[in-house]
Amino acid sequence: MVMPLIRLRTALAVLLLGLSCIAHAQDAAPRKLRVLFVGNSLTYVNDLPATFRALAASQPAPVAIETQTFVEPGGSLADRWNDGKAAAALAGGHWDALVLQERGGVLACMVDSEQRSSVDCRASERAHREFAAKAKAVGTPVYLLATWGPDDTWQGKLDRAAKQIASRTDAKVIPAGKALRALAHRNGDKATFPDTVHPSLVATLVMAAQLHEAIVGAWPQPADVTLDFALLPANAAVTADTPMESQEQLKGQPKKTVVKADAMAVVIDAAK
Repeated sequence: MVMPLIRLRTALAVLLLGLSCIAHAQDAAPRKLRVLFVGNSLTYVNDLPATFRALAASQPAPVAIETQTFVEPGGSLADRWNDGKAAAALAGGHWDALVLQERGGVLACMVDSEQRSSVDCRASERAHREFAAKAKAVGTPVYLLATWGPDDTWQGKLDRAAKQIASRTDAKVIPAGKALRALAHRNGDKATFPDTVHPSLVATLVMAAQLHEAIVGAWPQPADVTLDFALLPANAAVTADTPMESQEQLKGQPKKTVVKADAMAVVIDAAK
């Protein structure tokens, strides 16, 4: 009876060790999130989705972000809703977040009594509602990436409009415009918006930090962030018929850029 008992104890010990190793491996596996982006050049310049992925991967507890991005130069949310591509992607797979970015300045019409009834304004409001309703039907949270205007007065209109449409669509506002206008006050418009419209790399990193807080659920910690993809310019040959991530013409010859932890600390502070 002694030998069988010893063997049983040994077998149990091996089993428990194996279970412990499996549990440890599961704990070590990164959390995974799928995020769908819909917007235009304010999203694809410097490749905000890829920057967000790189930032999340850099963390002490890394998060594996998968993205699909439907964008085109100068496009509006109404354009993207009408072409049906992003809506089909939303309905066809599980998504942890839908990020909507309207064409720069359009949202301001919603808090202007004279422009509220314009064709573009009504189309924008409808597109927000339609995307939000489809997201709700599949259980996907919606985030509005609130953009920026040329001055504080215009920015105030955009911020109020973003809050207004968010309250109507049960969405959460990511206040990118407010943060970047504040950054421009400190660093200058040229350093923040090099061509007066599109974000600098620092500005894109600020938005990525805000996305991390909103979607991952915590502010990122300062860490080296490796950007090993093409930092797309405003005139990139982006098309809206397929996800940006699958478009070979955008791959180019990326140069590896490492943003050091001390620089990221400044970026994260600017994002808050």
